[in-house]
Amino acid sequence: MSETVGAWRECAGFALFVLVLANQAGVPIPATPSLVAAGALASNGRLSFSVILPIVVAAALSADLVWYGLGRWRGARTLAILRRRVKPRAWVERVERSFVAHRFGVLLGARFLPELNPVGAGLAGATGLRPASFLLSASGSALVWAGAWAGAGYVLTKAIVP
Repeated sequence: MSETVGAWRECAGFALFVLVLANQAGVPIPATPSLVAAGALASNGRLSFSVILPIVVAAALSADLVWYGLGRWRGARTLAILRRRVKPRAWVERVERSFVAHRFGVLLGARFLPELNPVGAGLAGATGLRPASFLLSASGSALVWAGAWAGAGYVLTKAIVP
């Protein structure tokens, strides 16, 4: 019985990693409901909150590092790809203008807005943000994002289910 539970937890962790990786890379797949559900499962003891957060942060950082690397390597070409992918295009242009003035705030805010996370990470690379600074701010924003949604699931489940 415990082997089945362990296998289920591993499968759930892997699925959460893949879903968050795709979402944070810019694929229009909603990850928020899965984070809320994972938090709810953690409140019931079916998953561990201390396992959920590292999985989600690792997945988000993996996607961030790819876009950051593309931004450093190809700069303007990477941003052109993002302009074609994100609808409406005005979002990308608005983020570009405010990124220079508010780098870290944009990275955090982009994490919470669907399909804009790759724009923030790509801009960080294209504008020459130092890798250490990017990694620190991307890690922090991923932790806040994961903690907020999984925490909401955890707290709301405890409030609804006696």
